[in-house]
Amino acid sequence: MASNPTAAPTVNSVALSLRLLKVATVTEALKADHELRRMASEVGELWVGQSDANPPGWVDFLGQLAPAVRTELQTQSCAAILFVETATPVKRLFAICFGQGHHALDESSIEQGFGLKVTLNQVSRDRLRTIDSATLDSTVMQKRTQSSRNADLGAFEINTDRDLIRLAAGNPASSTFAKALAGRDALSVRAPVAPRAIIPYCERALEIYHEKTYQRDFKFVDHVQPVGDRKLRDTLDALAFAELSALVAGKASDLHLAIPDILAPEEDLEIGYFGLGLSSGRKSAFTELAIEDYVAELQKGDFSSIASMAELRASHQVCVIKNGQADREHRRKLYSCFVFEAQHKKLTYVLFDGQWYLVDRAFYAEVEKAYLGLVTPAFAPSTTAKNERAFIAELLANSQLLCLDQARASPAGATGANFEPCDFLSAGRQLIHLKDGHSSSPLSHLWNQGLVSTESFVRDSAFRTAFRKAVTVREKQYRRSGFLALIPDGRTKPLPSDFTVVYGVMRHPNARTGSLSLPFFSKIALRAVAERLDMMGFKVELHLIAKT
Repeated sequence: MASNPTAAPTVNSVALSLRLLKVATVTEALKADHELRRMASEVGELWVGQSDANPPGWVDFLGQLAPAVRTELQTQSCAAILFVETATPVKRLFAICFGQGHHALDESSIEQGFGLKVTLNQVSRDRLRTIDSATLDSTVMQKRTQSSRNADLGAFEINTDRDLIRLAAGNPASSTFAKALAGRDALSVRAPVAPRAIIPYCERALEIYHEKTYQRDFKFVDHVQPVGDRKLRDTLDALAFAELSALVAGKASDLHLAIPDILAPEEDLEIGYFGLGLSSGRKSAFTELAIEDYVAELQKGDFSSIASMAELRASHQVCVIKNGQADREHRRKLYSCFVFEAQHKKLTYVLFDGQWYLVDRAFYAEVEKAYLGLVTPAFAPSTTAKNERAFIAELLANSQLLCLDQARASPAGATGANFEPCDFLSAGRQLIHLKDGHSSSPLSHLWNQGLVSTESFVRDSAFRTAFRKAVTVREKQYRRSGFLALIPDGRTKPLPSDFTVVYGVMRHPNARTGSLSLPFFSKIALRAVAERLDMMGFKVELHLIAKT
């Protein structure tokens, strides 16, 4: 049969990587030191580059065995960016990158989250293939979960309060726009697109980006978003630096410090502050990370030599101290320990673990409401203890408390788990878990410790037996009585409503307000744990203990 000369040519599917730009010109989008050159194109503005052939980095290793390999093996790469401008729905500049072309783009020129938003507007929750997420906790944990076939969001075990969706990939129900999509900042698609139709295709992508379809299944992605705009980050950094300057000048501020992760495994480590403008020589050693100590060190040094947060960020570190010197194996940037909530143009931003986040107003209010619902008058409103160990020693005199600090109990089949049932058991059936909120380990460890031990208490008879044994030993040690009767034997499950899980957190009051509080993301993590404990039937309380 003869072919039809008027039939439209078949358009093969092509893999494309689209980036929506925040700038209006190609010059603004490209890095100052890019090595691409412009080439004539019928559509848009095309920039290309070809690297010289060079031996790979590992060729010297093989060259010692076979010298000829140095000239035999060569590698080179190529790059291209096609810039196109849309006319509808609005005028915007796109960069379609090929090969290594994306490396020539200035990151600050790229619209953050464009690819993710387009993907979530096209892919329903039951047609996902890949999700990259980051857990908003004291330690930011990132993971990638992939499914061998289309799967529902629930299969990816995403906690919608604590997890940031960084990238999503899947198959849309309709292949009109694309057969498959994956997106973070860039949008990667596989679709039948003719080269001369690339501008209408980008216009369609822009239309999808502005849709709100994602809110049906993925509204939680709007709760907390990393700030990608470099100029905005600089503005927010300036606000935080002004707060630090106020503290150094003797004024009040709510800027404070929190260790996002463990510096070293030792329980009683000492830390010190190092960097530009801090006094040199043998360092003062501290048992906790506290803004008051850091400010005192800045006052002893030459704070005026630090011009901006950018200089501080590049230089200042908190390090474990051994013999008066910094242990360089156990250190982290001081900037990553700053915790600060800032209001800018009527929006709330949070600095945590070295990253600024924009917090949705409704979500912020929701987290605060849940947090305040857990705060209860503390069994010990204040303490002069310098750390958790000293506070535990202080509480030993309280006849209504039985100390179980460092007592160990393991569930059946996990003999080496050695969970701590609680730090103190109260006569009122409170399972009290304590943490110095300024110590070297994050608060998330406290939340999880209480959750894991409580789950074991309910589910596992071996754990309850070991728990009772520990209580018997401690009653004798501290000359107490009546506590063993509070804990059911191994064969009998506890009635959760009889018990209260108490999280006791030692904190310095905020300098400006005099109030006690927690970092915003620690509140998010606590809410998630409290909900699980509540579902088991336990009452949950947060006791804030002022360090004076």
